[in-house]
Amino acid sequence: MQSGFEFRGLHCLPSPTEAQAYWFWPKQPDLRRDPTGRPMLTMVDLGASGYLVFTATWDASASHVEALRRELAMRHHEPDVGRIRLSFAPMASPRCHALIGDGGGSFQAVATSTTSGVPPYDAAFNLFLQNERLTQAKAGLRGERGFLGIEYLAELLMPVGAKAAFHALAGDLLPWLRSHATGSQDIPRLLEQAVECGLAAVTIDVPDHQAGQLAGELYDRVLAEAGRVLPRWLEQAGPGDIHVAVTLDRNASEPVRAFTDVAGLVSTESVRFVTGGRDAAD
Repeated sequence: MQSGFEFRGLHCLPSPTEAQAYWFWPKQPDLRRDPTGRPMLTMVDLGASGYLVFTATWDASASHVEALRRELAMRHHEPDVGRIRLSFAPMASPRCHALIGDGGGSFQAVATSTTSGVPPYDAAFNLFLQNERLTQAKAGLRGERGFLGIEYLAELLMPVGAKAAFHALAGDLLPWLRSHATGSQDIPRLLEQAVECGLAAVTIDVPDHQAGQLAGELYDRVLAEAGRVLPRWLEQAGPGDIHVAVTLDRNASEPVRAFTDVAGLVSTESVRFVTGGRDAAD
């Protein structure tokens, strides 16, 4: 994961594209709440089966966001808190799972939502539950941990800038190429051999967390570019440095997970129970 820190349940990291701008996302999802702040869940109990209705949300409280803004201003000795810009980190493919657990730490997804697609990524669920799953969900609604959970999965989009350079001494490389090449079609293969035997060098500058994904592509690109310009060098006889560079700018992705145990959000008093079509408790 990109460098960052956690503060009041929020993961925060600097924006890679803007000064004094920061991204955040909540480490724990929440439930949609009524104006009094009470989480909104409805359990329709039909005996051996039932329906659990709720809306999950991946949101941060305004007070926590403002506290984070003040924390960042303090860390950077910025007297004007308003200059600190905060926004939900850019996410791709957000999805939300409703989870039922066995009480021992093992959860299983029983429903999936692609969410609203934009922060706070609301996800509405109407779960039909029977037998053991119904019993487990009720345990979670009573405040027993390990039985009912919410999980968000997404891909954090991070702009990545990387570059590669090909370098060789013309006096060493060009005579060797002339003696081995029968035509311009041989140059790409010969450039790889030149690097292997030390007649040329390729340097790659890429963030560590993306090295595995981008290093090979950068290597191929810089050799292809060198192969494109080298025929002109082959026509020259003088010494010099051969230097070819390429850059690569793209969005890379890193997996993000946010999880909460619903038992920590609700109590029996905060769940609306409906039995036989009528409210049993509120």
